[in-house]
Amino acid sequence: MPNIIYTAQLSLQCDVMALQKEVLSCVFRDWVDHVNRDCYSGLWDVLPIRTLATHLDKHPILQSFNLEQKGDWVYLPIIHVLPQIRNIIEWFQCDVEAVRLMRLKPGAHIQPHQDKGLAMEHGFARFHIPICAVEQVEFIVNGELVPMQNGELWYLNADATHSVKHVGNEDRINLVIDCKVNTWLTQKILKN
Repeated sequence: MPNIIYTAQLSLQCDVMALQKEVLSCVFRDWVDHVNRDCYSGLWDVLPIRTLATHLDKHPILQSFNLEQKGDWVYLPIIHVLPQIRNIIEWFQCDVEAVRLMRLKPGAHIQPHQDKGLAMEHGFARFHIPICAVEQVEFIVNGELVPMQNGELWYLNADATHSVKHVGNEDRINLVIDCKVNTWLTQKILKN
């Protein structure tokens, strides 16, 4: 059995300043609190970008969280004001499912937890691109601090125990992308 990969930085060029400007234009939209309230303290919310087609006209809570994993995935109308993010999503040569911005407020703490089955060895992969205030956050996966920087693309094995502590005083915002693993994606993760 191959070694489990817990984190990997992938090679992707981002215009961090343009990405930050784009994301900061969305801070006053309707973000929704993360639904797993038992797993965190403080404020943690989500702005959905891609959702299941069946949830296109539903409440943002349904649009933000992949509870079914079945069906066709579509962009929400917000994508029209997010060209930098759309370019990132279209870089992926695999099936992209849920995409959202996730904001962690200062002082928030996501307790150690696992997202069962969300790892490449189970056919799914979660990626993070920090956009704002990553240097103020301690992101731990499998007991190791992940040295993410703004604009970097990271595969994070969410099936492993992971936690996040916000120790700064600015909102941390990450772009979070969930994909189905294929040969292209496996090669990208393994080469890094």
